[in-house]
Amino acid sequence: MARLSDRTVTALLATAAARDAGRPLIEDEQVTLTGDELAARVARAAAELAAAGIGGGDRVALWLVNSIGFVEAFLGVLACGAEAHVLAPVAPAAEIRRALADGSVRALVGPQQVGDVAPPGVAALVSARAGLVIVRALAAAGHAPRTATATDPAFVAHSSGTTGRPQLVVRTHENLWWEAENIADATRLGPADTILGIVPLSHSYGLGNALLASLRTGARLVLRPRFLRRQTLDLLAARAITVFPTVPFMARMLVATDRRRSWDLSPLRLCISAGAPLTRDVYDAFAARFAVPIRQLYGLTEAGDVALNMAPAAELDPTSVGRPIGTVRVTIEDVAGAEVGRGESGEIVVRSASAMGGAEQPLRTHDQGRWTERGDLVITGRTSLFINSAGNKVNPAEVEAALRSHPAVADVAVFGVPARHGDQLVAAVIVANAPCTAEELRVHCGTLLATYKVPRLVSFRDALPRSALGKVLIGQLLAET
Repeated sequence: MARLSDRTVTALLATAAARDAGRPLIEDEQVTLTGDELAARVARAAAELAAAGIGGGDRVALWLVNSIGFVEAFLGVLACGAEAHVLAPVAPAAEIRRALADGSVRALVGPQQVGDVAPPGVAALVSARAGLVIVRALAAAGHAPRTATATDPAFVAHSSGTTGRPQLVVRTHENLWWEAENIADATRLGPADTILGIVPLSHSYGLGNALLASLRTGARLVLRPRFLRRQTLDLLAARAITVFPTVPFMARMLVATDRRRSWDLSPLRLCISAGAPLTRDVYDAFAARFAVPIRQLYGLTEAGDVALNMAPAAELDPTSVGRPIGTVRVTIEDVAGAEVGRGESGEIVVRSASAMGGAEQPLRTHDQGRWTERGDLVITGRTSLFINSAGNKVNPAEVEAALRSHPAVADVAVFGVPARHGDQLVAAVIVANAPCTAEELRVHCGTLLATYKVPRLVSFRDALPRSALGKVLIGQLLAET
């Protein structure tokens, strides 16, 4: 086992640089890098950040799609002792500005228009394959660059929140190092594997199961900036992809793609799904068309991967997320904190060195689950209010705030409406104080929110139904939608 001082993401990169010197490790649509070439690029990115005044303890936001540029920037931030605050690449400028409003971020790395988005006092850095081009340097010097330690913050993200409220998640180098160890232990990845990285690296699911997994095991990582279903199937077949992290929405789209064609996916030994429940019909359809079982993974932004269904294909229950991976410990507890019996439902509680707070601090997930007779974990419900939209979690309060900023909206309630294949549609019920249309409100939301957060269903009422305590009766609205 590695010493505490070696449990860092920068140590994972150093190992990859030596192990994969001269061997292709990570590629995007334009560039392929060996392990040592990647390390050199990261060192250059770290130097550019240091020249911009970024150093130990500073926070740098990343607004980037899956690319070599993201990898260089993320690892470069960590290499100079700073922490990376990852932002959804599909988020519009207004959402990025809100994320940076608390003043904790010293620099923003993004595409060419980043200079128009970064607020005053935040350095704007354009990501390019040649490194980071400084658009606006910091007015005041930051901290000096330094070597990161295991306990230093590394990964910062806005989570949908185990409490049902948005929260800022901060995980350390050691947390990410343990996640890489746990993934390697569960999946047995190695240099013979090739991972297709379409799930955003800005999401903990993509970061762990694509980038960290590649650095830890030497599996080749093929990055693409977005999900295009025919391109995805072509890549899976042509590149003999062996590991494919996906979400149920993607899997359903792939099944429905050009049924007159066939793709040979026989090299694909591990197709994993997370982000939303995997329904039996999607599992069956994917297996029938591509002869590959989808294995459910349960993970959290706060903890990374928690459980993965690695049961033999003949015994695989697609409704289960399997067993805790690596050193992760999971208990099912009642409201008093006592463990419940097998088959009984309770709250899922995670203890893991990969989790925010470490292995000694129980993470109460507010998700409900039970153990099967064979010891597998089944998710039975989610106590949070978040909406699962095409594999993404949507915070209703954020959508409500966007709608309330429209002058014609007096009151609003946002919730999820069940759709096909276990997905949900974002629905909004509006109390208007001036004439407006559903399309007008959708356009308004589109300027403030990522596309998947924009309400698909918009209806109008004279008033929202409320309880005696003033709580909106979502169940009544849902029944009427």
